[in-house]
Amino acid sequence: MRYERKYRIEHAHPQVVQVVIRQHPAGFRPLFPPRQINNLYFDTPDFAAFQDNVTGTPQRLKYRLRWYGDDFSCIRNPVLEVKIKDNLVGWKKHYPLPEGRYSALDWEKLVSLCRETLGKGLDLQPVLFNTYQRSYWGAPALPFRLTMDTGLRFGPYQAHREPALPFTDSATVIEVKYDQQEDEGTAFILQHLPFRLSKNSKFVTGINLCYG
Repeated sequence: MRYERKYRIEHAHPQVVQVVIRQHPAGFRPLFPPRQINNLYFDTPDFAAFQDNVTGTPQRLKYRLRWYGDDFSCIRNPVLEVKIKDNLVGWKKHYPLPEGRYSALDWEKLVSLCRETLGKGLDLQPVLFNTYQRSYWGAPALPFRLTMDTGLRFGPYQAHREPALPFTDSATVIEVKYDQQEDEGTAFILQHLPFRLSKNSKFVTGINLCYG
């Protein structure tokens, strides 16, 4: 189980944010090259997961299909994830789907595989596409990881149509991630990030943009 502390930064260029991260006294440095993260989020027909997130329900679940790559329509080796939140701590369960390369014409097949994997039916509905670029940062000898997300785009799921991502979010999102037992050591990390801690959910942002 781990904590995630989030910053939503709306009035600073991503390059400026990177400079701030590099100047942190913990010595954060990139762990490996950035990559594009792609998601298909699920919810119930009445958007129960969205409502739970907005109202701050202490225990909640989020379902998404995730894959990587700059070509959004090329779904290579997708993984179904269940993100579990219990108050301030969270963890994930991963369910890799059959390996291979899927196309935009395979969405109904992928949705069916997700339902079969979780033992669910039409109560699990695909609702939202999302993509963004993520960079990964680590601090030498410290058990903290930082991610920086930019170029956020969203689009509603529409059956029998190729995905479109017409909605954008210009914010930069930083997440500081660490195991539950390291909570006492976070003050040093957080006090040297000159941004305001905030609640941020790409899922909620996307639903609001796509469905109003």
